[in-house]
Amino acid sequence: MKALLLVKPKPEELQRLDQQFPSVSFSTDTKIAGEAEIVLGWDKTLAQQFLKGHHLKWVQAKSAGIDYFPLEKFRERKILLTNASGLHSRYIAETVTGYILMENRGFRESFKRPQTWLTPEVLEAREQAALILGTGKIGREIARYCRFLGMQVIGVNRHGMDSHLVDVFDDVISIKNFQTAGYQTKINYLISTLPGTPETKHFLNAKVFRKIAPGYTFINVGRGNTLVEDDLLELVDESWIRSAYLDVFEHEPLEAVSRLWHHDKIVITPHIAGQIPHFRAALYPLFATNLDNYLTGKPMHNLVDLQAGY
Repeated sequence: MKALLLVKPKPEELQRLDQQFPSVSFSTDTKIAGEAEIVLGWDKTLAQQFLKGHHLKWVQAKSAGIDYFPLEKFRERKILLTNASGLHSRYIAETVTGYILMENRGFRESFKRPQTWLTPEVLEAREQAALILGTGKIGREIARYCRFLGMQVIGVNRHGMDSHLVDVFDDVISIKNFQTAGYQTKINYLISTLPGTPETKHFLNAKVFRKIAPGYTFINVGRGNTLVEDDLLELVDESWIRSAYLDVFEHEPLEAVSRLWHHDKIVITPHIAGQIPHFRAALYPLFATNLDNYLTGKPMHNLVDLQAGY
């Protein structure tokens, strides 16, 4: 059985894998792409080689988002796909907290107007509320950090509140109710962790933004294709949306000519919210656990629903 490691392991990591799984031949050589039963990571340029035969059975993604995979082909071939959901949650939550502190402490205004001595407006987190789209691992961790700041936290998901959400959310509403009635109670932050699926593409548009009372800050750490960027610019220009912090974009890297870069109410970061200082040290234990489960027929962690797309 061959496993292709596209996330290059440290020597000691490879040694541990060899010792723990003697029946598996591990390689970092992409020449075996057409023969690998297992792949850690993904390379779109190798997709044809991965799929031309029928060797590939399981892929462990290195990210939580999996919208860059050929999911239809995976469904047809019954290829298992597991993601890295949970590994990035703390770091994304820290990034979102950084955005909130930038806005609340007036840093955005100071940074956007260099060489200007000003006294920016500052805001009190304990008087604020956040509406988080998505209550998965990332959404829950963001909620926990918002709670630490003293904020009220409301979630939006498919089904509403359940027992595993009560500790971090003050309330959870269903996406159906949100689409129908919106959320007119005053919020200060709309935070999107939505995955990239056919159902969420361009979900964040002017119609949805206007379902929320004006004056809030929008944060996107989900997927870029969930947002209609021109609609966001329009609503920021008219101050319906107070400001925006964007880490993900429909087309990456974001073009230098984009208005998003230069707008004084928008802060851009280059898809770095989920960066982990010691990424391989976090990823390889998950891969090893899932590999053991794969070989022994046990349920795998973070198994993706290929129909739903997450």
